[in-house]
Amino acid sequence: MRSDDLYWVWLQLALGVSSSLRTQEIVDAFGEEGARGVYHASEFERRVAGVFTNLQLKKLQEANLRQAENVLEECERLGLHILTPRGQEYPPRLLEIPNYPLALYAHGDMGEINQRLCLSIVGTRRADRKSVDIAGRLSADLVRAGCAIISGCALGIDSAAHWGALHAGGRTLAVLGCGYAADYLPENTALREKIAQNGAVITEYAGAAAPMARNFPIRNRIISGISVGTIVVEAGERSGSLITATCAAEQGRDVFAVPGDAFGSTYTGGNKLIREGAKPVFSAVDVLEEYEMIYPGLLNMRRARRDLERAAIAPERVVVQSAPKRRAASAAAPPAPGKPTRPLNEAEEKIARALRAGPLHIDAIAKQTGLPFGALFAALTTLEIDGIAAQMPGKLYELKPT
Repeated sequence: MRSDDLYWVWLQLALGVSSSLRTQEIVDAFGEEGARGVYHASEFERRVAGVFTNLQLKKLQEANLRQAENVLEECERLGLHILTPRGQEYPPRLLEIPNYPLALYAHGDMGEINQRLCLSIVGTRRADRKSVDIAGRLSADLVRAGCAIISGCALGIDSAAHWGALHAGGRTLAVLGCGYAADYLPENTALREKIAQNGAVITEYAGAAAPMARNFPIRNRIISGISVGTIVVEAGERSGSLITATCAAEQGRDVFAVPGDAFGSTYTGGNKLIREGAKPVFSAVDVLEEYEMIYPGLLNMRRARRDLERAAIAPERVVVQSAPKRRAASAAAPPAPGKPTRPLNEAEEKIARALRAGPLHIDAIAKQTGLPFGALFAALTTLEIDGIAAQMPGKLYELKPT
């Protein structure tokens, strides 16, 4: 951990997290000293710099260095990296936007992410299965060509984008809208761990900062800022994904959108982006051809397909946000799960044995079977394909009656 990380964290805690913070002006005003220079400057020097409001000057005066020390200690205990504007791991493209984060907390390795062409894929949490499949396949094709995929690790399209990259053996980065210690989306805990092993999970929120609704629009500038382009897959007219697209346009980044049903409300936002100038996307090549000549050393166009025919992920693996389905009332008891129609291997048998008592959440299945993450999903997918098990809303699984 670098010696001046303490001062960057102190400055971030003092000024707070905001997309309206004029970070670039503040850092430039204090030269090479950066956050350390702000800390050691007198109140008069801070005032004459002309980059702080009166409220910010008051916050700087009251800020306690001990709070920053606590954050550093917690990060060290949790094995997190602190990324600051003068550090080598800090995403270089973020420094091009005027309101870049003063500090980022990372679980994983940013090294390979920073060396690749970064593209973000975003969309609705309430995605239909077709869009989930498209997002996953598009993501897989892009990483095969040499890109890294950036998204927000939310339900729906975000999760599909991350899974697609992981399935193809690529690198992916998740940007959270809450603190690194917050209990956010437990159903995506395994996904975040997998991302950290094959990229990184980052946030500019310290500690257990809650995932407040106002955090996510602020977070979106990071997703678009790290990326050279943002791809929107299924977004309604008021989708948060459109905020990311707007950030991208304001930052001088490219905006792409996958066309959808002209009369479907969940596709209205993406279709509107196309009408306003976003490039329509029918395959990874539609995106990559924009960068082939600019970044020839980063891309391998021969690995990019010109269609989206083959699935990259099983859509059932991705959780989407939806209202729970109600089962019709019936006086008769539901049929009990029967015996499988074919012999099961060891992993499948463990899962079937756990499900015979009734539906279980995937975390409970993992706990009861003790199966590794990859083996668990592989076996569940095979059981679903063969009609032996089925996924229910909320990432519950059950044996199908025979």
